[in-house]
This record gives sequence, C-alpha cells and structure tokens, in this order.
Amino acid sequence: MNDAALMEDRIAGGDAAAPAAAPAHVHEHGEEPPPRKPPFTRLLGLGAFLAVSLAGLSWAGIQGREHQRVERDAVQHVVRDEKPRVLTVVAAKAPGTVDQVLPATASPLYQTSVYARTSGYLKRRLVDIGDRVKEGQLLAEIETPEVDSQLLRARATLNQSKATLERDRASERLAHLTLMRTRRLHGTANVSHQEYDDAEAAYKVAVATTKVSEAVIEANAADVKRLEDLQAFQKVVAPFDGVITARNYDAGALIVADDAKSAELFHVARNDTLRVVADVPQVYATAIRPGLEAPVFRREAPGREFPGRVVRTTGRVDPSTRTLRVEAEVPNPDDALLPGMYLLVRFRLEAPSNVVQVPGAAIIARAEGTKLATLDADGALRYRKVTVGRDFGNTVEVVSGLSPGETVVIRPGDDLPEGAKVEPVPSAAL
Repeated sequence: MNDAALMEDRIAGGDAAAPAAAPAHVHEHGEEPPPRKPPFTRLLGLGAFLAVSLAGLSWAGIQGREHQRVERDAVQHVVRDEKPRVLTVVAAKAPGTVDQVLPATASPLYQTSVYARTSGYLKRRLVDIGDRVKEGQLLAEIETPEVDSQLLRARATLNQSKATLERDRASERLAHLTLMRTRRLHGTANVSHQEYDDAEAAYKVAVATTKVSEAVIEANAADVKRLEDLQAFQKVVAPFDGVITARNYDAGALIVADDAKSAELFHVARNDTLRVVADVPQVYATAIRPGLEAPVFRREAPGREFPGRVVRTTGRVDPSTRTLRVEAEVPNPDDALLPGMYLLVRFRLEAPSNVVQVPGAAIIARAEGTKLATLDADGALRYRKVTVGRDFGNTVEVVSGLSPGETVVIRPGDDLPEGAKVEPVPSAAL
C-alpha cells in the first residue's frame, strides 16, 4: 500500500492508533526518506502567517495615525496660544538731503570731425590716433596743383583788370576835359549843339566804363581770395586742444573736398573735461537745477568719485520716457575716465522738512488708497491712510499721515485684521 492509500485509509477509518505499514519503498542504502507534509496543512500555515502579518501592519498604521493626530493637535494648540510675529521698523525723519544714483554716459566736452576743404593728394600726415594736439597745430598737408595753377591765373586776371581800370580812368579824364572845353564854347559859332551832346555822352560812357572796371577788379580779387583760402586749406590744423580719436587716410591718398562719400580726415575730442549725460525720472526732475553737485563713479571702481556739477538741462520732460535730460561737466585731467564709458552719477537732492522715511515694503496699495500698518501702545495692529512722496526704491517718503518714532509693520499681509495682537520683531531696514 502506498502513502496516498494509507492516508485515505486513515481519514476514512478514523483509526489514529492503527499501526503504520511499512513503506513500500526503501532507500538503497537502507535509510527511509523524510515524511512529506500534506498540502492541506501547508495551506493552513500560510494563511495563518498572512493573517498575522496583516494584523501587525494594520496595528502599526493605526498607531502612526494616532501619533500624527496628537502632534497636529499639539501644534494647533501652540499656534492658537501664540501671537503672530511681524517685522517692524521705527519711522524716522527723512534726512535733509537724499542721494539718488542714476546711470549716465560720458562724452567729450568738445568733439568734431576734420574734413579737407580742398581737393588733392595727401602729402604727409603728422599725427595719429591717440596723439594730443594743440589748437592750430598742423595735422596734415595736401598737395593741390590744380588750385595752385588756378590761383596764378586768377592773379594774372586781377592784374589785367587793374590795368584796364587805369586805362578807363584816363579815358574818363580825357572825356571830362573835352566836355569842359565844349561847354565853354557852347553857344558860339565854333561848337554846335550836336558836338556838345557828343562830348557830354562820351564823358558819361567813360565814367560808366570806369565803374565796370572797378567791379571787375573786385570780382577778380574775390576769386583770388577764394583760391588763396583753398590753398591755405592745404594745411590741415587742429580746431582746439584735444586727442586724435580717428584718422582715415595715409600719405598719397586722394582727397576730394565737399564729397558726401568721403570720410573725415581726423576726429578730434577734448577729454580733459567730460560731459556726463543722464536721464532723470520725472519724480526727481523738479529737484534738478544747474549748479547742483553731481559726482560720478565707475561701477568697477566704486571707491573713487570724480567731482561734477550740473551745467544745463533740457528744461522739459520727454513725454515718451518721462525723463529729464541732464548734462554735468566732470574734470578729467588724468584721463581716468574715457568718453563712451558707462558711469553712475550721484545727485544730492534736498528733502522737505516734514517728510518721514519708511521702507518701501511697508507701503500697502489698496483701491481705497495708500495705507501703512502701525502698532499702538498695546501692540495692536492699526491701519492708517498716508500720502507718499518720492519713491527711492528701498525707501519711500511719507509726507502726511505718519509721525517720526511710530512703529511701522513691514509686509503685514492680508490675513491680519484691524486690532490684531502681534509680536513685533525689530528690523534694520532703515
């Protein structure tokens, strides 16, 4: 009887005490193989294990949720009992002057392009880029053979017209003498009326001819003067003290005067004093005036300032940008600043005496107006309408509605109602 038949016999007969039959199969070495557990028993064990595991996990989850609930209730209890903490600052009286730093651009005090006024070939160039020049210093020479020949011809024509004038003046004197003699003899049998009229007409013609010769001389003299000026333009000189910042021709180049396509010979700039131009926003425009101090500095070298002063303004706000164009002059004797540099200019503006200064983050803009959140003596929050003045970015001027020494809340938010008790945390915003 095999193992399966034996198990069926035991289940059917219920005889637990029946002797076990000898195994049908014995190992070849004489040892019996270990008994095998029934499948039903293994299923029961696996189910029990899973049930215990699920119960343990459920118990751990319940305990975790209970622990979280206890902690949440404790935190809510603490929050209900504690006052909200807010950043505060004491409103201070605005200083008598306020420094406002704005971007600016440096340009030379004077600069100009030097063009040729006569055509020819560049004979020589005496300066180059970066050279310092004085007013009237020779920069280059231009050869103008055509102008030279035209000048010689004009001078000869002028001399010819002068000789013609001398001849015409002699003819005028002769005609005048003839007229005088004819006039004395007029009315006698020796001179007829026709002869007298001829003499008088000849004199008038002589006078007119002389005037024509004089006009021709003036025209020829003007032509000579024009050519002499052109010849003088063979020497190109500096219009003022400065630095050569551009040169476009070398020796031997053809120079054509009065040609729109021709480039400038040189560009000269005066850099010992710079013109610093800044666009001032409308909020500060009325405080800018000529004579106001305007020191400048470079962002890459903030430790050194260069003294400057406002010399002029446009006197109008540009409607497209709402800014006022301001020019300041800055001495630059050592060339520490260069034209075209990006600079920062500091305007020192006067502030009204009744102005209070608060951080910009304390301003509350609402549909009903501008407000500030303040704290009273009991630490309660009070909202107050104020009138603001100039906005300097980090700080804002309050011209009415606030007094110096009052405690102002920074960023009160929208969840703090009027009269709420808060815990102030002093800030160093001002």
